[in-house]
Amino acid sequence: SDMVFVEENVMQSIADMLGNGFSALLMHDACPDADIVTVERNPVMIEPAKKNLREFGAEDKIKMLIGDAVELLPTLDGTFDLIFIDAAKGQYPVFLREAERLLADEGVIVADNVLFNGMVATGIPDIRRNKTIVKRLAEFLRELEADISLKTVILPISDGVTVSVRTGTKER
Repeated sequence: SDMVFVEENVMQSIADMLGNGFSALLMHDACPDADIVTVERNPVMIEPAKKNLREFGAEDKIKMLIGDAVELLPTLDGTFDLIFIDAAKGQYPVFLREAERLLADEGVIVADNVLFNGMVATGIPDIRRNKTIVKRLAEFLRELEADISLKTVILPISDGVTVSVRTGTKER
């Protein structure tokens, strides 16, 4: 089974001391035979993430792509059983299109922070610069709902998480 992770600055939301690559390492721990691809664009986090992969002996199972996920995801081939999205919120619609392309039949897409402090539900951003993020996250949720090949639930935990399971075959 294969997994792809679109994550950025994950550790800042969990704990600065952990370094980056945390989500990918947790998945590796849960599924040690899975091949995992993770994307990191923050230059400050690249070396700590590489160090963590070495220290946990996961370098051979976790491939780290360095750069912007918007540019890197279209270069991926094959299918993935699990795709975890926790990155630039304003790019979630782009990530979803790529996730749908890469997702295996019966695969799962998990997206974190989809409610953006409740602003997506109200449609009212706290500050002007969050207006586009709120709009794009709402678009992301509408696209998930409209995709008849996916069965999606929104879990109101933390800042909102969607879990989408491919229940039908999608033309790829």
